[in-house]
Amino acid sequence: MDDRTFLRSYPLDDICIRSGGDGRTVEAYAAVFDTPAEINDVHGHYVEVIARTAFNKTIAERGTKVGVFYNHGLTLHGTPSDTGSVPIGTPLEIRADGRGLYTVTRYNKTPLAESVLEAVRDGSITGQSFRGRIYQSTPKRVSRGRPGEPLPTVTRTELGLSEYGPTPHPSYEGASILAVRAEQIMNMPEDERQQLVGLISQRTATPESGAGAEEPRTHSGRLAIARARIRADMIMMGVLPRG
Repeated sequence: MDDRTFLRSYPLDDICIRSGGDGRTVEAYAAVFDTPAEINDVHGHYVEVIARTAFNKTIAERGTKVGVFYNHGLTLHGTPSDTGSVPIGTPLEIRADGRGLYTVTRYNKTPLAESVLEAVRDGSITGQSFRGRIYQSTPKRVSRGRPGEPLPTVTRTELGLSEYGPTPHPSYEGASILAVRAEQIMNMPEDERQQLVGLISQRTATPESGAGAEEPRTHSGRLAIARARIRADMIMMGVLPRG
């Protein structure tokens, strides 16, 4: 791997399911911004921060012309995989927002993509990752830390993006698969649907919306949003009563 290649993986912190489609569109963050993380790689041992503008150039130049692969097309042992070399989906949207690099992906109808989607639904997939090139950093090179002193900090100010996708080995905090749209709630087994009804029926604080409202950044805040959305969908489908 080129020593200028940049690869980072992120663990999930929540999943919410939305109705209205066929359950093949996945929303996820491929990177998070302004979040210090301790890194130990070929560049050294340091604290890394990804700037909010790091992907602006590559998004402007490439748009959604980016590959989507499971575990970077590798086996669990890090060797090339013939099956994994086939893309599992097509990007519909890639953009930088206030939190990180947000992606919307339409998953293919292939055996591997089906397996990955099922693993995302049941929580077995535990991460999202991306690969690109390092173009600009501040400072340009990682300085050597001295024993007893704080680790040096490096800010990635310009990064490429060649591919992204789910991974079973997350190692970096912050990104999450946000939604598998349109899970067929009405087609769930009765016992599973009743469990979901019980979970969503629990009273949770409804986040404020509208201009000026801040999105909760804690796990519990995002879970409350997820519950509120699923509850609204289930009310519309008649699974839950109104009121």
